[in-house]
Amino acid sequence: MSALSLPRKYLILITISILVLQSIFIETCSSEKERFNAERQKMDLLQNDIFTIYLNPQVENISVKCRPLRSNGAFDLTISTKYLDPYSTLGREVSAIWVQPSEPGIYNFTVNFVSNKSWEYMLGVYTRNFDFYREYYGQRISITNFYVELQPALTRHPGNWTINIILRIHSLSPSISYITLPTPVNSAILIAVVGFLAYIDIFILLDTYFKSKKEIVSHTRWIIVAVALLISAYVAYQTYNFATFTLSGGI
Repeated sequence: MSALSLPRKYLILITISILVLQSIFIETCSSEKERFNAERQKMDLLQNDIFTIYLNPQVENISVKCRPLRSNGAFDLTISTKYLDPYSTLGREVSAIWVQPSEPGIYNFTVNFVSNKSWEYMLGVYTRNFDFYREYYGQRISITNFYVELQPALTRHPGNWTINIILRIHSLSPSISYITLPTPVNSAILIAVVGFLAYIDIFILLDTYFKSKKEIVSHTRWIIVAVALLISAYVAYQTYNFATFTLSGGI
């Protein structure tokens, strides 16, 4: 055996070993990606509130199912694969899922997707009943306008993932089913409109009343007065809805 042949054999052996190790590493990474991964949660929500899941970065092959565990459960479901939410602490374009259960009960909520890199997700809810969530989740929640961050972002490894969340939807109890008030700025708009309508109604009523003291007022005029009052009440109600639920910046 020559002096040069021995190092050459060792070199070939080292090369083969490296190739074998690389093959094992690639196979391990591939199996890690293909492996089934599950994330499970239980969340308490209030009916008609909008539950959100934000996934960062955007994920592939996303599918969502929501199944009420009783026949009369009802909900609205929306998915966006590319969404920028001003209230999300993730602060980037994310994949987003919104579900709004409109009936109390238990819902089985499942999200399936593939991520080629490490990812994070955040759970939250759009609501006006902050006291309910303070009671259930304590001081760990974060509130921005009408968005409540129920859980800070959690990071997970790449792969095929399923997020399964049991949503326990509570009905509006008498203690929290109060009249929702708009924000201070929107309240000023509401007061201005209602005040203007009240001024017109009072003027019409007083004018008709004093005219009835001097002469006979026709039934037609009284009907017009009644119709004007009904129109004013309708406009005031629509203004309240607009100032409270539309101008307030919900979804």
